Amino acid sequence: MAEKWVCSDWELHPEKYPTIHVFDKGNEEEEGFCPEDPAFHGVLMLKQWPPPGGNTPAVTITYPSKTDSFVKGSTINILAEASVKEGEIARVEFFIDDDKIGEDSTSPFTYNYAITKEEDFVIKVMAWTDVGLSDTAEINVSVTSGGVDPEIGLCIMMMDASASMLDIAYEGISPLTKLRLVATSAAAGIFDLQRMHNNPHAFVAGYKFDDRYELMFMDTVANLINRYDRDVRKFAAYIYEELFKMQQGTDINQALAVAHSFVDKFMKKQLPKFPLPRYTPMIQRILKYNSNQSVAIPNVRVLIYTDGMQFDTRGSKILHDNPFTKDLIPGVNHDIVIGAFFGKENDDGCKELKGLVSKCPIHDVEQFFLFDSPDKIGNLKYLFRMASGASGFCPKCLDKELKMEV
Repeated sequence: MAEKWVCSDWELHPEKYPTIHVFDKGNEEEEGFCPEDPAFHGVLMLKQWPPPGGNTPAVTITYPSKTDSFVKGSTINILAEASVKEGEIARVEFFIDDDKIGEDSTSPFTYNYAITKEEDFVIKVMAWTDVGLSDTAEINVSVTSGGVDPEIGLCIMMMDASASMLDIAYEGISPLTKLRLVATSAAAGIFDLQRMHNNPHAFVAGYKFDDRYELMFMDTVANLINRYDRDVRKFAAYIYEELFKMQQGTDINQALAVAHSFVDKFMKKQLPKFPLPRYTPMIQRILKYNSNQSVAIPNVRVLIYTDGMQFDTRGSKILHDNPFTKDLIPGVNHDIVIGAFFGKENDDGCKELKGLVSKCPIHDVEQFFLFDSPDKIGNLKYLFRMASGASGFCPKCLDKELKMEV
């Protein structure tokens, strides 16, 4: 521990200033005032440094890594980890080439940075404790022109957050609610895709809906995994807390209309605030059922699950036609809606949802999943994984994927 000259104003209000105001020497030219801007904002005092009980924090950049490269126009979800033995992390500041671009005061510490130039740059993060101690970390990032726009896949999850989702899923067998089951399974399914070689180009958009709707997240599988510290429990907790906030009716019509509009804008590259300004929808070619003909289908899926019938704020129980079959979207050569139902097969809501979806072009089986018993819950995670990876439509598609995994 040594003696240093510490700015009196900075010591009281470190959050006001972007850099540390601690110096090895006093400032005789300014008669003891702190030399940092603004002028004469504080005087220098000789103190022990670090202060007694103060610990220097440790900060690292967990995403991106030094081996990653990015295309001009893409967005980086910068993720930092910071810790300190005693005290608290007050904030983490983010810099690009020494220019501060933002800060975050809550863990996980993140900042989205859109790359506007085709030039390599340096990402630097600086963690500050509640007593004003700091640590920095930095990495070099390479940027390329990209040449060809990246091909990306997309899954839109329409997640039922109506009041009945808080009911016990299987009375007398398990204490878990339907809400807890889907939140955990959705998080696990998405995290399961981290071994995909192209998960930086697999996008997932998660909507919650009752008789309202709200976008919860829209990002790549890779960024979602990093945003939640590669901890599936954190992601599951976030989804559960978001779904828990709704708890009203069930407007399936509105949910599918929102998904239809989202896909339409995605295919036309007109989505506002989409992380990539330039991209090409990924296309897969499949062999049609009982035919030697193939069809090109974009790697885009809409997965909607519910546990009840259509019931909106006006009390309407009339379920409309599937908009993906009624209002065709250019480039979408098949009904991409996958339905899942929590309940019994003879429930009116089950019959409604099952009658809404089309048959899988590969297996001629309805794109529908029924979760009417606990022994089917094991497939729930894989359903979310299949939809997010845009690899299939129906239960037979899922069976094939599971067999390939073994």
